[in-house]
Amino acid sequence: MTIRPPRGLAPLALALTLAAPPAYGASHREAPLMTLDPAADITDVYAFVSYDAANVATPLANRKVTLIMNVIPGQEPGAGPNYYAFDDNVLYALHVDDDRDGVDDITYEVKFETEQQSPDQFVATLALPPVTDLEGPNAAGLSRKQRYTVTEVRRCKPGKKKLCRTQLFAGQTLSAVPSNIGPLTTPDYEALAAKGVFTDAANGIRVFAGQRAETFAIDLGAVFDTLNLRVENSTPIPGVRPPLPVQTAAEDANDFVNPFGVNDFSGFNVNTIAIELPVARLTVDGNAPTAQTGTIGMYASTFRQKTTIRQGAPHLNPDKPLLKDSGEWRQVSRMGNPLVNELIIPIGKKDFWNGVEPENEAQFLDFYRNLAVAGALQLVSGVPVPPTPREDIVQLLLKYKGQDPGPTVGPFSELLRLDMTVDPTPVGMIKRLGPLAHDASDVATPDPAGFPNGRRPNDDVTDIVIRVAGGTNYITNHVGDGVGVSEKGITPDFPFLPTPYDGRNRRHRDPGES
Repeated sequence: MTIRPPRGLAPLALALTLAAPPAYGASHREAPLMTLDPAADITDVYAFVSYDAANVATPLANRKVTLIMNVIPGQEPGAGPNYYAFDDNVLYALHVDDDRDGVDDITYEVKFETEQQSPDQFVATLALPPVTDLEGPNAAGLSRKQRYTVTEVRRCKPGKKKLCRTQLFAGQTLSAVPSNIGPLTTPDYEALAAKGVFTDAANGIRVFAGQRAETFAIDLGAVFDTLNLRVENSTPIPGVRPPLPVQTAAEDANDFVNPFGVNDFSGFNVNTIAIELPVARLTVDGNAPTAQTGTIGMYASTFRQKTTIRQGAPHLNPDKPLLKDSGEWRQVSRMGNPLVNELIIPIGKKDFWNGVEPENEAQFLDFYRNLAVAGALQLVSGVPVPPTPREDIVQLLLKYKGQDPGPTVGPFSELLRLDMTVDPTPVGMIKRLGPLAHDASDVATPDPAGFPNGRRPNDDVTDIVIRVAGGTNYITNHVGDGVGVSEKGITPDFPFLPTPYDGRNRRHRDPGES
């Protein structure tokens, strides 16, 4: 029962022309309606066994899993005086399927409430102390504060339809961490953000909500300039496509140097909701994960209520909210695996797809099997890709490992799947290419804790997805956009996304800059 909110080819020659799909990576503007609704726009979703040093050293039965959803894409850090915030009228939800039937069994709902404490205040700390706390006198410089609740929804008893709702973090005030305004207003932002990590002592769950730096990295501007991707040692010629963007083994193995690509999300922030949970809380039997119980599926979604009433002239009242929502909650955005809505679902169905629950993915099977993005790769480059129907893509994105591979055998459910029995990779050994990782000599060094086994914030899903879609040629030649891990690097501790760029000193690395 769905938990719903309350009512083998030869290597390519370097001289081949560019091969890239019409939408190479997640622009965070994946559907027409969502471009108009950034507060409900899910930019990225992550699910992984926590890889902080303490959890890496912990036995499987006592480990933790982190689930993350990011929203509000492309935040310019200096965009004051109205900085970025979660929407009180959006219900944010993280869903988990614990029994491999493709339907969510556990949901974590996050709901925000904003308090405007000083409506006549001009800027954040004018005549007030810097913001060094989330509550109390040292938070007085924040004219608006956001607080939130976290509710766990699950079946009261196995096999029963009745749902039990448990509000977590009882007795605590959960405060969202505000935007990183600048060194005068938020002088020690890392310390401030650390105060936004809350622990429920009764169950060991941790939560964080607030601004973080964007870790998704891609040369997006080059993609949408009619697939004008940058390549190494190539001078652009007007009207002529550059050579195929392949990388040497050494370049591809260096996760932290971009050999020729430019990260369009350099210097931008997002808003993050991160929940860390004991593994036993996510298994169907409540015990330590095993080969039979250790794989979960998850996705995130956002909801708005059915009806919105807007106050306006001549019936304005300064004491009443300008917006009033009512009626049932309706799903407006969802994400499990990265790049599905961008690369697989056609433009006319993107908004419709966002409203459909993952267990109803069978109606979209033709798009997975025909995989237009792979057809575009072949059309543009003349390089063969695997033939259709692409049952490998269906198996990868819509089925669990070991599930009957028959093309008519379901369930088909678009979920990000995580095997919790796989050991987390220590921070210093994480490879952005996961199972496709290799060293500078092109010797395979796979990292089994990375995408598509769940997804970590620094997994290079763009390169992985394109290589899987294109097949052996693209894997062998390390085809990619020339962008690796973002300049912030890998964050070693919860919430696993780095400190956001501050508004006064933010910098976006542009083409030609180092």
